[in-house]
Amino acid sequence: MDAVFSTGYWLPVAFFSVFRAGDTCIIEQYEHYQKQTNRTRCSICGANGPQNLVVPVMRKHGEKNLIKDVMLDLSKDWQRVHWLAIVSAYSSSPYFEYYQDDIRPFYEITGPISLFDYNREILACCFRLLEMDVKISETESYMKSYSGYDYRKITPAYEPKPYYQVFARKQGFVPGQSVLDLILNEGPEAWKYLESETKSDGKQNLQIG
Repeated sequence: MDAVFSTGYWLPVAFFSVFRAGDTCIIEQYEHYQKQTNRTRCSICGANGPQNLVVPVMRKHGEKNLIKDVMLDLSKDWQRVHWLAIVSAYSSSPYFEYYQDDIRPFYEITGPISLFDYNREILACCFRLLEMDVKISETESYMKSYSGYDYRKITPAYEPKPYYQVFARKQGFVPGQSVLDLILNEGPEAWKYLESETKSDGKQNLQIG
């Protein structure tokens, strides 16, 4: 299934449940930047429950900005804060040590990089760790409509099935987390969880927050 998406920072598990080997993930790079969405935030599950990690960005205020032109704000200490939060939440997870070298470089950025390119590299890393043969491409202009599956304003609908989480004994299974939560808790078995999820037809879905 080929589908178009907005860029996202460690997207929720639901987005990965729609892909299979040979699919193409088309990322919209000509939409206008929107605050307080998956584009700059993700949810991880720690000892005190879900925690939002938000990426600060630099953009021109007072006018609309294309998502491809928005840059990461490296003047703030968010990389260290995010990494420490991930370590705190997942250092005791079964696969943290196995995958930490793949994830940590995303929190050691020193040179200028756009939010779009940053998120694209994270997405490529996710597909690699999940062993999903999915091609990533970008739009060449803004797509007002798309004849296939369009997830730019909606989240794929699926029935969350509990998987192992570090703090489940304390707070029960917490659905709707970043794919990072699934990867670090299930490791090489994560694809089995995704394979079992209910697929959406792209029409009856939840609005993205």
